[in-house]
Amino acid sequence: MPRLILKFGDRELSECAVGAEPLTIGRLPDNGLVIDNPAVSGRHARVYREGDQYVLEDLKSTNGTFVNHKPIARHTLVEGDVILVAKHTLVFTQHGGEQAEAPKAAGEFQMYDAVVPKTAIPTAQGRIGTLKVVAGNTGKTEYVLVSVTTMIGKSENAQIRLKGWFKPKIAAAIARKGEGFTITPMGGTLTVNGRKVTGRQDLMSGDVIEVSGVTLEFKLS
Repeated sequence: MPRLILKFGDRELSECAVGAEPLTIGRLPDNGLVIDNPAVSGRHARVYREGDQYVLEDLKSTNGTFVNHKPIARHTLVEGDVILVAKHTLVFTQHGGEQAEAPKAAGEFQMYDAVVPKTAIPTAQGRIGTLKVVAGNTGKTEYVLVSVTTMIGKSENAQIRLKGWFKPKIAAAIARKGEGFTITPMGGTLTVNGRKVTGRQDLMSGDVIEVSGVTLEFKLS
């Protein structure tokens, strides 16, 4: 069943299944997905099914709803979309993975520990994604892709932190998708193997990613 994974920074807070009934997102306690933050409107947005697809709609919120770093009024969701509501992130996924529990009913939460797991989360084939820093400064030399979505940017919410005053807050996002990973530009200049990327692209082991002055080598093992 499709679901939204609620995150704050690098912490996965909860997840909420998306079913046939519309799911409202907001600060008030009667929402299906409650985000208790003053920057979130009482009824901020909703997700509903339309045929075989799921649609995200902003409910005229004060601070807006963003998908992949772009403001939206209405957006048809696809695997790996990153929704920003104030300082919280919602990741849309239709893949539960082999280790996922039985799906929850729409609007029912499954709570996670506040700390991101230290071991990598395998894809459906049990493979693990890593990024090696080839050039540029991010504070580390290698990253294991432990989250459903890994943000790259200078924001304090980014798992891979870019250094520099003029770096974008969120430059790109890498998402687990079925048996592998995809990358999506979100505000920075992004190339894969020297070719500019303007939309979501599947990653292959050995791909060389250049994003906002940092070069990374992707490996799937």
